[in-house]
Amino acid sequence: MKYIFSLLAAVMTVTFVYGTEADAAARSVFVNDGIAQFDEDPVLIRGTNYIELRGLCNALDYQIGWQQSSKTASCTGDGSMLTFSFNGDTYTYNGQRKRFDNPPRIINGRSMIGLREVSQILNHRVHWIQLTGDVFLMRPGITDGEKGQMIDALLERMTERRQFSGAAAVKKEGDVITADGYGYADRSRSIRNGTDTSFAIASVTKGMTGMAAMKLEEEGRIDLDDRLGDYLPDVEYAEEVTLRQLLTHTSGYPWEYPNGDKTIGTLVYEPGEGQRYSNIGYQLMGDVIAKVTGMSYGDYIEEHVFERADMLNSGFDINTVHPYRRAVGYRLDNGRFRTVNRDFAARGASGSLYASVEDLLKFDDAIRDGTIISDDAVERMLQRHAGTWGYGWQVYNPSSGRVSQLVGSTTGFRSFLKREDGQPYTVVLLSNMELGDQYLNTLGKTIEDIIR
Repeated sequence: MKYIFSLLAAVMTVTFVYGTEADAAARSVFVNDGIAQFDEDPVLIRGTNYIELRGLCNALDYQIGWQQSSKTASCTGDGSMLTFSFNGDTYTYNGQRKRFDNPPRIINGRSMIGLREVSQILNHRVHWIQLTGDVFLMRPGITDGEKGQMIDALLERMTERRQFSGAAAVKKEGDVITADGYGYADRSRSIRNGTDTSFAIASVTKGMTGMAAMKLEEEGRIDLDDRLGDYLPDVEYAEEVTLRQLLTHTSGYPWEYPNGDKTIGTLVYEPGEGQRYSNIGYQLMGDVIAKVTGMSYGDYIEEHVFERADMLNSGFDINTVHPYRRAVGYRLDNGRFRTVNRDFAARGASGSLYASVEDLLKFDDAIRDGTIISDDAVERMLQRHAGTWGYGWQVYNPSSGRVSQLVGSTTGFRSFLKREDGQPYTVVLLSNMELGDQYLNTLGKTIEDIIR
């Protein structure tokens, strides 16, 4: 079942806070695999969120009890019992008597108790999701399927609040635990987002470009230490820049062409002597791919990446996709969704591709299975070569296992793909509304915390 706790205000910062109270009452409380409902809204009093005991017990499928003469409440389930009296500041749990940190209160005739404290008494972890102002209560041993339902419920609630529109897919240890669309792909046609809806993926494109470069290197058609001038001699500074530097953002080329044409002017730094994110570098890498293969960048990716990975809803330039199969980009302007668009094809190998969430899971499978490039090539692609950058991917090495991610942001769209090799898991988020640049990163981190 899905239950709903209606709570008060949102907190708009980062991800989970464990075991501490938020600085405002939360908006919704998710209990195990659903959302809970209260008759009395929770309230924040001196830093403590008080919630209605009856609503919590109902959400847990526990029995609620009340003795008017002694003002004693009880909550019983799963072989455990919590009792307390409003005439004192102690409680009894499974026969053991202890003192409350924050004694319960009666508010508008309802029994109210501290959210964090009662949840921990009942052996549930408390997670404050500061991105949205919501709270998760999770019992020990919750299944991955139930975690998937929690993620789905969270995204549904965010969609209702206009905090998200798009699609999501989460895979853990080879099993998809949730995958769905949220909100509308095209509001004018009332077409809803789905797992097969195509979204512009912006800089997630760079991950495909990195894979294409590794494939050509494996085939002996390029060497990453070759000079750009070996392929594109007319490009400014081409004799000073290597293909490897294009892929690792160490070429010295600016972020974008400064004058709107394809002239570069001055390098930001000498090639190999610094690092700065450069879309120009990836666009030039796409030109190299086209020169070497005799195919356009888009055609090469279509044939050698998308077709081999069975990515049926992916391609070059979302503006060429049938309107009923693609998402329209939106900007939320004074509470109304406004359509926005751009020339995505002009982004080339830095950001011109589109994909669906189910296709990006297939892309992840192709990486793990060696479908497109060998395991050795994958290792080189996902190795840190300069700062946090591999070839197209950002790479991190926590103790739990290597993490690689792609993040994209463009007019009307946001994209996020994160994968961990240790556990393993994959999180894909695609949005057709403009959100803060770090919004999907933060939402992705929230989802990671749920599934671990």
